[in-house]
Amino acid sequence: MSMQPLTLAMLSIHSSPIGELGTRDTGGMSVYVRQLALELGRNGHQVDIFTHHRHESQPEVSGLGPNVRLVSLDTAPGRPLTKTELYACAGDTMAAIEAFRCRQDRAYDLIHSHYWISGHVGRMARARWLRPHVITFHTLGAVKADTGIGAAEPPRRLAVERELVKDCQGLLAPCGGEKANLMHYYGADAARIAMVPGGVDVDHFRPMDKTRARRRLGIEPRVGLLLSIGRLTPQKGQDRIINALACLDGDSRPHLMVVGGNGDGDPERRRLQELAARAGVQERVTFCGSVAHRDLPVYYAAADMVVLASHYESFGLVGLEALACGRAVVSTPVGVMAELARMQRPGIIAVEGSPVALAAGITIAWDRAPDWPDHLIRQSVRGYSWTNAAATAQEAYRAAMQADAAAHGRQ
Repeated sequence: MSMQPLTLAMLSIHSSPIGELGTRDTGGMSVYVRQLALELGRNGHQVDIFTHHRHESQPEVSGLGPNVRLVSLDTAPGRPLTKTELYACAGDTMAAIEAFRCRQDRAYDLIHSHYWISGHVGRMARARWLRPHVITFHTLGAVKADTGIGAAEPPRRLAVERELVKDCQGLLAPCGGEKANLMHYYGADAARIAMVPGGVDVDHFRPMDKTRARRRLGIEPRVGLLLSIGRLTPQKGQDRIINALACLDGDSRPHLMVVGGNGDGDPERRRLQELAARAGVQERVTFCGSVAHRDLPVYYAAADMVVLASHYESFGLVGLEALACGRAVVSTPVGVMAELARMQRPGIIAVEGSPVALAAGITIAWDRAPDWPDHLIRQSVRGYSWTNAAATAQEAYRAAMQADAAAHGRQ
C-alpha cells in the first residue's frame, strides 16, 4: 500500500495544542501534537485536530498551517471541563465531532488519539467510521500510580488504558522506555508498538549569547543560574530541585529560575515557595510563571544548565530543547534523557532523584562545562527532528491501515 496523502482526525480533547504552555494540562504533549500535525501537513496530509478547549473569541475552526486545522468543540460553553467531566461527556464530544464531519462532508482515513481521554473518544470514532485508530498515550496512568507521587490515578483511567491497548490498531511510543512500560503494565504486543519520538525545532531552539539573554531578562551577568521548565505538579519534581539547591555550597550556591504554572494563585507554586523558605533558599528561587513556547530560547540561553527532576516522563521535550540551545541537562533517568545518557551524549547527566544525587549531578556538570561547548552539546539532538517524527508516524499509520485492511479482507 503506497502512502497517498491522508485525511487524519487527530484528537487532543483535554489539552489544546495552542494552549498556554506550562499551565495545567498544557505541556510537552501540546507541543508534540502541534508540531507533528504541522509537519504532516507540510507532507501533504490533511489534519483536523479536535480539542475541547474553546474561548468566547475563538472560532470553531482555526488554521494552524498548511493543511492543518484546529477544531475547537463547543461542548461546554463558558468553562473548561475536568478530566472526569470530559470522560463522562465523551458521547457528546463524539457527537460534536461527527456533526462537524458531516457539515464539512469530510471522510477520515485514520484516527490518531493523544492521551487516554482522547483514546476513549477515538474508540467511538473507530466504531462509527470503521477506520483504524492509533494512540499516543503521552503518560500512562499505571506508571504514574507506581511512582506514588501526586493525586491517585482513578481506576477508570487504568481500565480504559488497558482496553485501548487491546482494542486499538496501533500504539505509538516516543521512546524505548515507554514501549517497555506499555508491555510491562498493559501487556502490549511489541509488534504493534511503533517508535515515534518527539522532535525539536533546531532553527528556533539554538545557542544564543548568554550575556544578551540575561540582559533581556534582567539577570545579573555573573550569577550561577539553574533553570527548570514545566508544569508545576509533584510529578515534575520541582521540589527535588529546590532541596538539591539547599544541598549545594552556600558560598557559591546558584540561583534557580522556575518557568511554568498558573501564576501567584497556583497552589503548587505556593507549596514550592513554602518549601524554599523552609530550606533557606527562598532568596535564590524565582518563579516566572508560564512563558510562551516561542520565547523559551532566551531562558535556555540565560541559564548555565537545565535541571529535569521528573519522577516520570514519557519523553521529555524540555531536555531536547535545552540541548538544542547548547545547555547541559542534569536529569533523572526518564524518557529520552535516559536513552541519551546511556549513549554518553555530551551535556547530559542522568542521576537518581534524591536531592543529594541531583546536587552531585549539578556539581559534576558544572565541573565538566568547560569541555562541553555549545555546538558539541547541540549535536546530542541530531536526528530528533519533527521531519523524522512525521516520517515515522506515517510508517505507523501505514502499518495500522494495512493490518486493519487485512483483518477485514480489504487488501
